[in-house]
Amino acid sequence: MNHEAMVAREVLILARKLTRRRNQHLRELGLTAEQADALTFFTDHPRSSITAFKTVQHITHQTARLIVQRLVKRDLVTLVADPHDGRLKQVVPTTAGRAKREQLRQHGWQTSAVLFDDFTPAQQQAFLTLLQRANENLESSEN
Repeated sequence: MNHEAMVAREVLILARKLTRRRNQHLRELGLTAEQADALTFFTDHPRSSITAFKTVQHITHQTARLIVQRLVKRDLVTLVADPHDGRLKQVVPTTAGRAKREQLRQHGWQTSAVLFDDFTPAQQQAFLTLLQRANENLESSEN
């Protein structure tokens, strides 16, 4: 196995471990990955629309609408009329939604602490820089 293949394999293993850890936490919270992503988006981007969410997530409007409807049913977000355009709805996290988002944030920090336990700050920065460059390489190859 060449060096490039070994690196790719380690990245895939890390991705699987992170995904498994996240999925376990989401099961404990009673959320799907899509619902967690939506709750994160609407908490981090107050009063955004479903259209803004679907654009960022690269999903259809129908899919975005269904995800938001499920969050509304669970009382994690509410829909309010846009003050500038009554035809549009803004998605606003409820108190329960903000609390769930905080649980997601805390779990993310805990995962980071474990992941970078024996990394120096310089190693963390180098890792981040390399990940960003790898992501940019993949994005540019998709265009």
